[in-house]
Amino acid sequence: MKRRQLLKLAPVALAAGAVPALAVEESRIIVLFRRHQELVDQAEAYDSGTAISDNEDADEIMDRLFYNEIFQIRDEIMATPCQTPRDFAAKVIVATCRGAVIPDWDAGDLFKEARALVA
Repeated sequence: MKRRQLLKLAPVALAAGAVPALAVEESRIIVLFRRHQELVDQAEAYDSGTAISDNEDADEIMDRLFYNEIFQIRDEIMATPCQTPRDFAAKVIVATCRGAVIPDWDAGDLFKEARALVA
């Protein structure tokens, strides 16, 4: 096959997916974020799908099943420096409990890092 024929086939090969997509490696923050969100979803589903809140040991049970790991992951995410805007967005979601709370401006890790990023 001549070079000119190969060049004519290149668009067809691209459209057919013959060229492999570049794999994008996820940052440590994003890997942790995905696990964090999975656990939060599971905890919410468990809490709403059972009568756990009626149990006097509910907090201890939820901690053991979900929140101990959720808080450990949160702490690791917040301690890891952002490498991309995506990392920072993940931190915002985690630090604000999906927008339910606002971290302290002066002492909150999120705002400390935000101020450093824009300084």
